[in-house]
Amino acid sequence: MLRKEKSILTKNKLFETAIELIKEKGYDNVTISEICEKAGVAKGTFYVHYKAKEDIIKESYYSDMSQFVLKQYNNLISQDKRMSIKNKIEKFLLSELMFSNHVGYAMTCRAYVTNLTECILENSKHFERREFTKELKILILQGIDHKVFNTNQTVEEVFLYLESFVRGLMASWCFSNGEFDIVKKGEKYIGKILESL
Repeated sequence: MLRKEKSILTKNKLFETAIELIKEKGYDNVTISEICEKAGVAKGTFYVHYKAKEDIIKESYYSDMSQFVLKQYNNLISQDKRMSIKNKIEKFLLSELMFSNHVGYAMTCRAYVTNLTECILENSKHFERREFTKELKILILQGIDHKVFNTNQTVEEVFLYLESFVRGLMASWCFSNGEFDIVKKGEKYIGKILESL
């Protein structure tokens, strides 16, 4: 195994272990030492990949979310080779909600706090750092080019509309302490939202 591949596997192990412990015990009750011990890596290895525990949260909603969403999305669309553009967009948005469900509402709440704080302190470049959104914009552009939407909105306007719904549902899920199934609610509403475009 190449060094780079091993590094990626180690980082993924740290991330997944952190998610598991945070879901089980809560963010404030989990230490870096505990994450490393359970992941089977030295504490110094943690600092190769992250500066602090908070960075796991930041990273989770950028590169880790991108990997998860794209993998989940590709799995969902592989089941139907003739899937419409609107259905592909629906599956993409559901994949985002599946990530929140995967990491849990506590991590999702922390991501909001961490990322919004970063926005106050500096230009966070939030959308640019979320690599997976490029794929969504390509789908939206295809929808506009193929005239599947009944709207004169631009790619950026449709993107903002759809992402605002997804982020809003995630925030509502956080405010409810995760009391509803975010994926089922998403399935219920996303189709209706896409029909309105």
